[in-house]
This record gives sequence, C-alpha cells and structure tokens, in this order.
Amino acid sequence: MVTAQSTLYHARSKATVWDLVYETNVRRPDAIALTDGLRRFTYAELTAAATRAALALRGAGLGPGDTVALCSVRSAEQVLALVGVLASGAAVAPFDVRQAATAVRENVARLAPAAVLVDDQGAALFPDALHLDDLLSADRVPGRAPLPGPGPTDLAYVLHTSGSSGRPKPVQVPHSAVQNRFLWGQSLYPIGSDDTVVHSGSLVFDCSFWVVLAPLCFGATLLVAPEGNEADPPELAALIDRHRVTVMHSVPSLLREFTAEGGAGALASLRYLLIAGERLPGDLIRRLLDLTGARIFNQYGPTETCIDVLTHEIGPGDEVLDAMPIGRPLDGVHTVIADEAGLPAPAGTPGELLIGGACVAWGYAGAAAATAERFVPDPHGALGGRLYRTGDLVRERSDGAVEFLGRVDHQVKIRGVRVEPSDIEHALLLHPEVLQAAVVAVEDPRRGGVRLVAHLVTGGETPDDAALRSFLSQRLVSAAIPETYRRHVVLPRLASGKIDRLELARQAAQDPLTAPGEPPYRAPRTGTERAVARIWQDLLQVERVGRDSDFLSLGGQSLLAMRMIARVRAGFQVRLSPRTVFDAPTVARFAAVVDAAVAERDGAGVG
Repeated sequence: MVTAQSTLYHARSKATVWDLVYETNVRRPDAIALTDGLRRFTYAELTAAATRAALALRGAGLGPGDTVALCSVRSAEQVLALVGVLASGAAVAPFDVRQAATAVRENVARLAPAAVLVDDQGAALFPDALHLDDLLSADRVPGRAPLPGPGPTDLAYVLHTSGSSGRPKPVQVPHSAVQNRFLWGQSLYPIGSDDTVVHSGSLVFDCSFWVVLAPLCFGATLLVAPEGNEADPPELAALIDRHRVTVMHSVPSLLREFTAEGGAGALASLRYLLIAGERLPGDLIRRLLDLTGARIFNQYGPTETCIDVLTHEIGPGDEVLDAMPIGRPLDGVHTVIADEAGLPAPAGTPGELLIGGACVAWGYAGAAAATAERFVPDPHGALGGRLYRTGDLVRERSDGAVEFLGRVDHQVKIRGVRVEPSDIEHALLLHPEVLQAAVVAVEDPRRGGVRLVAHLVTGGETPDDAALRSFLSQRLVSAAIPETYRRHVVLPRLASGKIDRLELARQAAQDPLTAPGEPPYRAPRTGTERAVARIWQDLLQVERVGRDSDFLSLGGQSLLAMRMIARVRAGFQVRLSPRTVFDAPTVARFAAVVDAAVAERDGAGVG
C-alpha cells in the first residue's frame, strides 16, 4: 500500500526555526517566551541571549556544516543555548549527562563535534568544554537586524539512536524536515500567544525538539520543568496546574504513572495532549477521556524521520479499542507498506512500514553502510528521494488509518525508549565473566508492557543480578537494563545454528515476577528500613519485603523507581535520583543512602 502525499508542504514557507523565533520577537518582544517557574524571559531577552551565543560561536569559526554537542540537563539555559546554536547555523547534538558517563563520552568522541557545551553536570564529564553560562554571557552586543541563520538544506540536529551494530547511530536531520513537521503541526493543533507548553523530558528524545522549539516559533510560552521534576508526579502536576499549561507531550507509560500518582487534576487545563513512543492501550484512553477535555492525538515517528510522521486524533468509539491506530501521514510525507519482496502490500495485509518525503533524515553520520541499509531509493517520490525502512510491522485499516502490529526485527520499546536487544547483548559481553548473551522481551501483564530478560552463559565466578545491573547501568540507559537474568549451560539453538529466541521467550514468560533466588527473609532493623520496605511492598505488590530484598529482582523498573523516589522524597524530604536504586538495590543499602541524605540535609540546615 502506498499513500498519496499532500502538496500543502510545497506551498509553505522555507523559513527555519531561527527565522520564526526572530519573527515572533519582532511581533511580540515583551511577551513571555520562556520560564522555569522562577525566572521569566521575554522574546526580546531570549533572542538577545541566543544572538550573543550565536555570535560567540561564529567568532570561534563555527557555522553551517559544524556540529555542537550540548551536554547538559534540562534548564532554561539549555533552551537558550539550543536556540543560540541553531541561530549560528551549526547543528546541535544533545547528550543527557544523567546517563552512563562512559557511554556519553564514547558517543561524543565518535561524533567528533566542532565544540562541546556543558552545564555544571556536563562539566564533570568534559571539564575543558565551554560552559553555558560563559556562552550566554558572551560580551557581544547584538545589532537590531536578525543574525543571518541557517538555510533549509543545512543540518539542524543530530540524535543518537540504537541499532543492530551494538552502538548508537547518530541520525542527521536537516532544517527542512524540522520546518515541515512544525508547520504541519500548526495546521492540525495550532498553538499561539494563549498557550503554555510544558517541557518535562530530555532533548535526546526527538519529540522534545517540537516541545521546546515550536512554542518559540509561534508565540507561545515554554515552561521548563525543573530537573528531576518528571520523577515526582504530584510536583509536576502542581507546576502544570500553577502555570495553566495547555499543551503536554508524553508517552503512554509515563501518562499512566502520572495519572496514578496525583497528576490527574493537572490535565484539566489542557487543550492538546500529544502521545507518542509506545502503543496506546484502550484502558488508558478511557481514563484520559474521563480526566480531560483536551484533543488527544496518538502520534508515531522514528528518529530517522523527524519527530512524528503519522497521527490519529482520538475520537468517538476509540476508547473501546485495545490499541489506537497510528493514523495517517502528515503533509509532505508519504508511506509505503511493503511485503517481504519489497513491493507494496495489498490494503489490509501486514507489511513493513517505509517512510518518504520531506521528513527523511540524511542518514547516519559516519556510517555509510548502515545508512544504505535503512535508507533506500524511493520509486514513489521525487527524483533522488529515499524511503526509510522502519522495521515496524503495520497494516492499513479499512478506514485508511495505519495500525501498528509489532517489529519486523527484534527491536522493542520500553517505556517510550527504543531498545535494541543486540545493544544490551553487546554490553553484557563486555563483562569478563559473560561468555554468551541473548536478550528477549516478554509481555508483563501486571504492568501492561514488556520486560527484558537476559539469558546468559557464564564462566568462572558467575556474577549475581545486582552486579550485572550495576555493570550495565554504566553503559546503558535505565530502560535497557534487563529486570531478570537466567543462567544456562548452553543456549538453545535452531538447526541453522542461530539462537532460538522464541524458545528463550517461552521460558522467560514462565518466570515468576519475583526472583526465584530471593534471599532468606531478615526483618528491617531501623525506622528508615521499615519505611522503605513498606513503600516497596506497596508499589511492588508483594507480601513481604526484608532488609535484603532487591527492588529490581522483585519486579521493579525505572518507572516504579520514579514513583518510589517520589514517595521517599515526600516522606523524608530528601532529593534522590531514580538511578540510586541501581547502585543501592536492597532495602538496607537504599535506607543507608536515605539516612545519609537526611544527615546531609540537616547538617546543611544547621550551617
């Protein structure tokens, strides 16, 4: 099946993000462009700061054709620097410095950017890099005319995405693709001066580029949630309610946590709720329809095709479906559903989704072979055009909407994060005692998603689960760390010699949700241990939690860790990162971290 693409894109402006931000400044210089809840920046102030940063980068010889790594956490300064990099004409490559330090350093080194920008946390990884504060306060006074910015054919951003090579691949997206996406969004769910858009995610997810930049292009206000706020649903909900947020973007699993942990009331002010990244189940839609009168859109798009390329607005009758369709292509985009021979599949027949048009990225930086494999010639589009092979299995419904069925390969999404099991296997094999590794994803009915199970053949001293999780936490994002580890003498194989992954998945599906190797019960000894144990017992829905019980072995994962951290914070008035549970996974060790944080807080208060 081949869709027809709209001609609307071709009649639209070729302006870039910087052009639109500057035009908004000319129209509404005194309007609030950006706030973090404590400080407010007008469009005039935002444009001046971005121009100073751009002039400083230009003065250092950077511009179109260069890439600047942005290694920072979410903040107003991060947004100002992002706009400044784009104004300079250079492309931005964001990195989340909360992730494993080794992986961040390696990915930055492989990308070899022309410059690295850091905040205080990023400076711990790159001490010689340029600090955001210095960039934004550069002693260069902007003139009244706009700084000449990039053109539509210049590179806008580079984002890393997983692949079968075992290494993240840097996806190169041009300004033309970004503007096609932004202008299409304005035609479907327009935002403007009466809107406030909340940013509570990370720039390493491409949907954040729309969340952060589209409001600044079209005159809305961007609300930057404080770092760590996303792990505390009640606090995030209070922020959203206080600022009367009208637009929110999220993934289904986070929305489920948000509505379950005190965030439901904050949805009342929304005009638009945009959802992407995972399958959207009917039970969550039913809950959302009860909580908000916002227009709700289910959206789909790989990193390689610039944010979102298909969308479906939730309408009457959708709440009875088990899963929402991913919709129809946006303007300037066309899709092909191909059979195993690569030919268009008949309507209603499952096939691989291929995407072409204005949204397609240039490819993977420094990876010509991987680019050639995934970006193939487009016989249905413009001369020289390419189709991106998504690897997603879909079919066209009778009403013309596209329905997501699964993956053609083994790639899965865990809580909105695209995970390639081969990446995890590659990381496991770096452990000196792991000889063979195979990772499979199995349905987890208790949490309405999937969980990762690692099957291992080990030698010498077999590492325990906690040691493996700690090892992987230095190399992978938290969503990619398996919850369960099974040991084998040999891995089952097919007649071809390939690992029998279906058999491994069958075995993993029979595992209990709590680890069979739970240590003998020892009662919590201190008040903190007892309080932590009660929180874990409630969240994990287990009958008894001892001081040696392991949060992750009991079925915990990163979303439950976020909920747990929020409850610990409310009970003890301390700030901890959800990553703490990977370093201190037992009740006793975690309680010791809490006690240390309380002592530090009280000591600081006395001083």
